[in-house]
Amino acid sequence: MKTRKIDALVGSDPSRFEYGNTFESETVSGHARLRIGFDDAQDACVRELAADLAGPFQLLYLLHTTRTGSDLGRYESPELTTQQVQEFLHRFGPFLAQDARHDFWVRSHDDDATIVLDRHNIIYAYGPLAMFEAALLRIGARRAGIPHVPDPHVHHYHHDWDAYEREILKALPWTRKPLREADVQ
Repeated sequence: MKTRKIDALVGSDPSRFEYGNTFESETVSGHARLRIGFDDAQDACVRELAADLAGPFQLLYLLHTTRTGSDLGRYESPELTTQQVQEFLHRFGPFLAQDARHDFWVRSHDDDATIVLDRHNIIYAYGPLAMFEAALLRIGARRAGIPHVPDPHVHHYHHDWDAYEREILKALPWTRKPLREADVQ
């Protein structure tokens, strides 16, 4: 199944748009990061960015919208290995990239690195930026300006992914904390 997480709104009609497989560096609140916009397979991009990190890892799954009645919150994983993170991304990556009910973070403590896949399918990479840039170039991205979310736009929450919402919450022994104000749509 292939669905879209976000569309531009043209008048009142949803319309497919593309980020162009681009990235650029930016500094926000004194922190350097890469802002990355892939047209498809954002989960594969996150896997590639995480592949060269040492770990140990921690995942943060932010469920801010539910279609199944699940508890909203910030779901924090226990410490994970590289293999566990790659297996999780392989299993749940399409859900993370094709449905807008969540944001997803990968944190590698020893690398001081964080990768964020947000509800707009923008990826943010903090930490070893040169290593991340090399990975992006390897998978076909190009440095070509900051990818921007279309305004206006619409998020999609697909019933086809409802079973995955339930499964992802059972996949790990998460610790659930309340959403922060900035997490809420």
